[in-house]
Amino acid sequence: MFKYTSPYELTENYKTALQSKYCVLDNFSLARFDSNFELLEKHLSNIVKSKYEPCDRIVVDHFDTDYYLNGFPYGLGLHNLFTVFRKLDIPLYVMLLVTNHYGIAREVNCLAPDPCDRPTIIETLISNLHYAGVYNDHNVDADMISIPGLCMLGQGRVHRHAIFRFIESELMTHIAVSTNPS
Repeated sequence: MFKYTSPYELTENYKTALQSKYCVLDNFSLARFDSNFELLEKHLSNIVKSKYEPCDRIVVDHFDTDYYLNGFPYGLGLHNLFTVFRKLDIPLYVMLLVTNHYGIAREVNCLAPDPCDRPTIIETLISNLHYAGVYNDHNVDADMISIPGLCMLGQGRVHRHAIFRFIESELMTHIAVSTNPS
């Protein structure tokens, strides 16, 4: 039941292995819904069952950073995902969370205190991104670096803003900062 292809999803070998062990009801990337959980609710409502079998799984690819706020022991996206599952009365054990976020079990345990109703978690760095030619080895002579820098690509995220504010307030006299306000 794996439907889409993106560099941040599981490899075909992973998908085949999961399908041999579980009845995969659905597979989606959490990043696809991180700004619209009403759309996730609509998406999941199409596969809601009155009874789930022990082998039923909804595979959630979580290969993106989550949004974090001070005082929250878990990411907001993960919290919203669990909220949607509960709202639709989908048992949490049906969720199979595949992630590159090592240690996410601590967050899951906060959100799902019942050990009999927790998602299966697969922590891995292996996704199609590793085979898409996106990452290339570069031989860099560190002595040739004249200005050290940090690149925070893509759209603004809470953690990127937080690190930029730290750099701005603590290190601005030591490093050069360039931003793209678009």
